[in-house]
Amino acid sequence: MAPILQSLGWDPYGPEVLYELPVGGKGSGGRADIALKSSDRIVALIEAKAPGADLRSHVGQVLGYAFHEGVDICVLTTGLEWWLYLPRESGPPPERRFAVLRIADDPVEQLLEDFHAFLSKEMLVNGDAESRAKAVRKAGLEAAQLNKEIPGIWTQMLKEPDDELVELLSKRIYEEVNLRPTKPQVVAALQGSPIPSAAIPADPSAPTPSPTQPQKSLKPKKPGTGAKPVAMELWGERHEVKALADAFRKVLDILYERHADEFDRVLEIRGHKYPYAARDSEMLSPNGESYNYQQPSSGISFDLWLNAEGFQRRTRQFLVHFGHEPTDFRVLYD
Repeated sequence: MAPILQSLGWDPYGPEVLYELPVGGKGSGGRADIALKSSDRIVALIEAKAPGADLRSHVGQVLGYAFHEGVDICVLTTGLEWWLYLPRESGPPPERRFAVLRIADDPVEQLLEDFHAFLSKEMLVNGDAESRAKAVRKAGLEAAQLNKEIPGIWTQMLKEPDDELVELLSKRIYEEVNLRPTKPQVVAALQGSPIPSAAIPADPSAPTPSPTQPQKSLKPKKPGTGAKPVAMELWGERHEVKALADAFRKVLDILYERHADEFDRVLEIRGHKYPYAARDSEMLSPNGESYNYQQPSSGISFDLWLNAEGFQRRTRQFLVHFGHEPTDFRVLYD
């Protein structure tokens, strides 16, 4: 022990290193193996046990001594393993331990740095050892809490993935393999389930209205029934529209807002003879400019020569192409 103390700036035979110091008050019978003193105050206590001793059975002893003496740091050691504590901190003993140093296992550079930081005469006398120890303890408690909480949070996220997580993974998959998965496929991957095949429904009818829908007089209807659309819903958000073409244009604008960096992918969707979207509107079906819509932010033109069923089917095709659900969209009629 003497060589270690000497390397830390303490004179093991001087007045600042005390051995078998009586602690705990008159008549208590307690004695600390080693006490490190600065002026008139004990700044650290060291309890040395035989190699191979079970340090756990001595934690209460050293913490009791240290707390009674009001020291900054106390140590329990077998010589090969060193447990360092902040005795005046609150909490059970395991939460007051801020460091464990293992002579046989830890890197020499780390051991030298830690011994100097927490037990050197310089750091203990000026109070820096206690300040640094508190910072290390705080970081350790936070890491322990995160280690406890993160698995549960992650499990819940996998159980009910939110749109942000699904979109992040979907984008990474597209970057890696040039394939755009649907939301059910991404959710299945996150949950460790078999990946389902993707398909665009042949029946473009809007889904049954949610029981929480407040506009009870407005109901999704099949296109072509003569009913007039008054609104659309996309991802649960309502938008007023006067025609199916308005709904189609609105969906394209929102898709651009969400996928601006890859919006050019709309150019990949096309029919047997003509594309559905093009930078040159003349490439679209030859029905005149009045039947095209140029999305203002992208400059891409879209064919609007569609009937009611076609508008809904094509809207869902674009949504699916960007990894969304066809049922994310529905039209409400009067």
